Amino acid sequence: MSLSAIRINPTDAVSSEPYTKLSSDNLDNGFVQPPPLRVRLICELVGTCLFIFFGAGCATKTDNLLTVSAAHALVTVWLVYVFGPVSGGHFNAGATIAFAFDGKMKIIEVFGYLIAQAAGALLSGALLLALYGTGTTLGTPGLQPKVTVMHGFAIEFLCTIVLSFVICFTTAYNKHKEAAFPIGLVVFSSFLLGADRDGAALNPWRWLGPAVASGTYHSEAWIYAVGPIGGFLVGYILFRLYKWSWNFNRNTQFLQV
Repeated sequence: MSLSAIRINPTDAVSSEPYTKLSSDNLDNGFVQPPPLRVRLICELVGTCLFIFFGAGCATKTDNLLTVSAAHALVTVWLVYVFGPVSGGHFNAGATIAFAFDGKMKIIEVFGYLIAQAAGALLSGALLLALYGTGTTLGTPGLQPKVTVMHGFAIEFLCTIVLSFVICFTTAYNKHKEAAFPIGLVVFSSFLLGADRDGAALNPWRWLGPAVASGTYHSEAWIYAVGPIGGFLVGYILFRLYKWSWNFNRNTQFLQV
């Protein structure tokens, strides 16, 4: 058995084609097969790069809360709309790890996605450095004065719980193109809440790309990895509990006389 055939959750039904062919009604658009892994990895690399480039780039230019929040929300909407039907539109290590726990990804896909996202983050940092030069943090998230590490962690953790739940909820009922707008609104709300407190990364790569390029490292940087990844996992668990409570009567029929 090849590595590409091994699934995270072996008890789940294995689908030979987890990604559908891109089509629009009866229109022949030239896409004759589901997107292969190489194409999905390119989408994750490019999508992660663009999310950080536009989001961190805007944060580099201004500290206006509304502007920075809108920039991250808008880029999220069109990235999920464009790349969501192809790669799932993760662009976030937390999202990929959560979907891995869901058993919807093969092991090689999980590692491939994480590597592609990391490469996209570093590429975005290089582009920001070329655009803005040295002498700036390039929009690297960081704690503001009087904001404690635990407060920053709470913002990252709680906001990504909500984001994770909304992603699971909307994609369970809708296509990615339909889910793009509510996901973008959650990003907008989260940045309004936390961008002026801890930078509101909500994504390990959102910190990594600008931090590496600008050489901005802090002892509290761990909150931008642990918070979002932990939040995505808890949000996924909450969605599974919600789904279980929805189907509770059906799941317990065997107990009824």
